[in-house]
This record gives sequence, C-alpha cells and structure tokens, in this order.
Amino acid sequence: MDYRFSVDEDAFRGEVKEFLRGAIPEDWDYDPFELTGETWDFAKEFTKKLASKGWVAPAWPKEYGGQGMGYMKQVVLSEELAYSRAPNTALIGVTYAGPTIIVYGNEEQKQQFIPGITSGDIVWCQGYSERNAGSDIAWLQRRAVRDGDDYVILTGASSWLGQTRTRRNTRGSATSSRQWTLRASA
Repeated sequence: MDYRFSVDEDAFRGEVKEFLRGAIPEDWDYDPFELTGETWDFAKEFTKKLASKGWVAPAWPKEYGGQGMGYMKQVVLSEELAYSRAPNTALIGVTYAGPTIIVYGNEEQKQQFIPGITSGDIVWCQGYSERNAGSDIAWLQRRAVRDGDDYVILTGASSWLGQTRTRRNTRGSATSSRQWTLRASA
C-alpha cells in the first residue's frame, strides 16, 4: 500500500496553502474554537471565503452545496486548515445538524437550512439538555408517561448549556423545569 499523496492531492494542497496565505493574517495565532469579539467577526468572514470555494462542507454532495470531495482531499484540506489554526464557525452545522437534515429532513427543511450552513450564513450551536448528563443518554433523569398518542414528561429539569455566539460572543445557559409533551410520529 502506498501512503503518499497523489500528484492531484499534492496540487490541491498547494491550492489550499495559497488560499490560506491570502485569507488568514500572518500574525493569526488564535485557538480556532475559542473565538471572541474581533476574532469571531474575522472567523465569520473567513467561513464565507471558505464557502466561496465550496470548502465549508467539502464532502457533502454538490446538490447540497458541497464538492462531493474524496476522502484524501478532505484530509489535505483538514490538515492545512489545522496547520494554519483556521477558525471554524461551521463545525456543528456541518458535522451534526446538516447531515441530520440531509438524511431525515423534508424538502422544505433542506431548502431552509442547508444553503445557510454551506454559505456560512447560519451558525449552529449544540445545547445539552440534561443536568449532569450532557448528551449522555444513560444519565437521563427525566420520566415520561404515555397520555394517548403523546408522552408527557413529568419529572426532571433541563439545563440548556452551550457556547451560543452572537456578535458580542455571549455564552448563555438557561434552566427549565417545564412540563414537555412529545408527539409520537408514525
């Protein structure tokens, strides 16, 4: 097995490096996941530059704004973005929300959300809803009972925690002990 990059992949690496030299300031040395104030504004603009190349969600099919990019070119792109400490405002949208919508969403949902993810116009965040559990379903402490076609959650409290960002990079959390009703769908 040959583990070297192909001529095409090396050429793509050169293209990515050239793009990054023009898109990221020489003195950029920020944690790409800890963006505040001016760095957040820069990160949003950088994401739009990635979008203009189709590199926000490069593996996604072209009909959803991706490039249908092969695995090795994705590796090259990811490596160069990481080497340059490029900011990432699309992580949750590209890795969680978008693929879920592409597979399970209806056409209206796809039209509403997918273009915004690949253009960098929509920034998704992930909220964890269970106190002391995060996204670990084994630690859930809520109880729901069936009420006809619905399930009514009677016990427990939700703590919505996440790194939500606005122009001012606010981080928010909220707690709710409301009763929730989940509708079962066929």
